Amino acid sequence: MPSGVVSIASTLIVGYGVRRTSNRWAWLVLCCIPSIIGGGLMSFATGSKGAQLAGIYLVNAITATLIIIYQWTSANVAGQTKRVISLALISGSFSVGNIIGPQTFQAKDAPAFTPAKITVMATQACAAVMTGVLFLYYVWANKRKDARAGVVDAIEETEEHKWEDQTDGENRTFRYVY
Repeated sequence: MPSGVVSIASTLIVGYGVRRTSNRWAWLVLCCIPSIIGGGLMSFATGSKGAQLAGIYLVNAITATLIIIYQWTSANVAGQTKRVISLALISGSFSVGNIIGPQTFQAKDAPAFTPAKITVMATQACAAVMTGVLFLYYVWANKRKDARAGVVDAIEETEEHKWEDQTDGENRTFRYVY
């Protein structure tokens, strides 16, 4: 029950925060931090059952990243076919992760399951790092596009041009959001 409360609360907080600040990358990293702490508590606080339980609850903060990842992906991919394929790959990746994740909990590691808990912590840390790398890439790509084409106003984009099926590389007015 408390795990669900953490998932729901983090999702609502993140949804509100992204709407107010638009810093998707920062909210993704922010969601990873409690999960990293939770993975650490589960892995290394072996003497305290309360700390381990808190770790289990904290790991559920990662649920909120799902809404940001889908939204961030669709906002940063232009072209209908490319967008659909990108979102399908994201969905498939989550599915594969949900299949592989439980397999890290091997019977030979019972009852502590330390390798699996460290894997939880490591994957959350990698997610935070990759979010930072993606943010830096988007900033760099936008600066590169601005330097090549000059800063383009949104007003310059006509209604006809807006609905053309161009990829983010082809559309000179497209800029990544972060």
